[in-house]
Amino acid sequence: MDLLTIRESTWRGVAAWRIESRRMVAIITRVGGHLAAFWDRRDGLNPLWQPPWPAADPTAADLSAYGDPPGAALLATIVGHNWCCDRFGPPRAGESRPQHGEAGVVTWKLQPFAGKRAVFTAFLPEARLFLRTTLAITDTSIFLDHAVRHDDEEPRAIEWAEHVNIGDPFLARAEFTAGIDRALQWPDGVGADARFPNVPPEGDVPIAAALAFPAATATACGDVLTARVRNGWWSVLNRAQRRRLTYSWQAANFPWLALWTQHCSRTQAPWHGQARVRGMECSTKPWPEGEPPASRAQAYLGRPTTCFIPPGRWREHRLRIDWEWLGSS
Repeated sequence: MDLLTIRESTWRGVAAWRIESRRMVAIITRVGGHLAAFWDRRDGLNPLWQPPWPAADPTAADLSAYGDPPGAALLATIVGHNWCCDRFGPPRAGESRPQHGEAGVVTWKLQPFAGKRAVFTAFLPEARLFLRTTLAITDTSIFLDHAVRHDDEEPRAIEWAEHVNIGDPFLARAEFTAGIDRALQWPDGVGADARFPNVPPEGDVPIAAALAFPAATATACGDVLTARVRNGWWSVLNRAQRRRLTYSWQAANFPWLALWTQHCSRTQAPWHGQARVRGMECSTKPWPEGEPPASRAQAYLGRPTTCFIPPGRWREHRLRIDWEWLGSS
């Protein structure tokens, strides 16, 4: 692993840490612990989405500018790659968690620095979970290890998703591929802006069409599909930018890949019809639908749909992020 330097910084006006290696720079936000951005020093191109609205600390901001609960707090902080834990989707009945759980809105701490690995920790007060993020870099590859622990006496079932968001300019004319064998429509009916209005709930969508992102000139649209993972990877190629981004993981950890497409169709605050973003969200459950029906509570289409955390010890999942330069190096 490369030697790292870390310093306190800001990103989009909020507190963050800037992590640098010989070739790469990465940004982690203090609130939410988001991997907000990363880039290679050779060209400075960041593939991750930066929302078109200002960032804010949800404990100090007027959240009415970010829409209604439970999504407003997360929308105030969301940027780049955010970790959804212990919910992927809205809270369940009787919960006060924000959208996608507390991980994306709590304050994180940087642990004593050891030179080659940056370690950040947080505690989720309602979920009663301890979280740990470890980041390391080798050349132009980032290794992101997320870990969960609790002190209950029995195993805990949680929802866990790595909500990676791709934005412009890298998104423009990008080509998406993934190690998936089926793509499926949202299960509860689709809105007027759906890309595939004639596909029934849970119906199959052609994989190439599901992965494709609308051109900048296309009619406004947006949806969330899911894909069944065969091999744990997805990749985005931008020939004009001469860059390829690839995420890889153990398929047993994340057997589902949610495909979120938002192309200027959300007009409410804070979206205002301005956002173009593709979420590539490897997950322990198919869709961010809230509490799933009993038929999908444990398994679906031959894949598990939940994640169990043993008592008293960490469960860790690793993501490898390869940011390839297709030109001369």
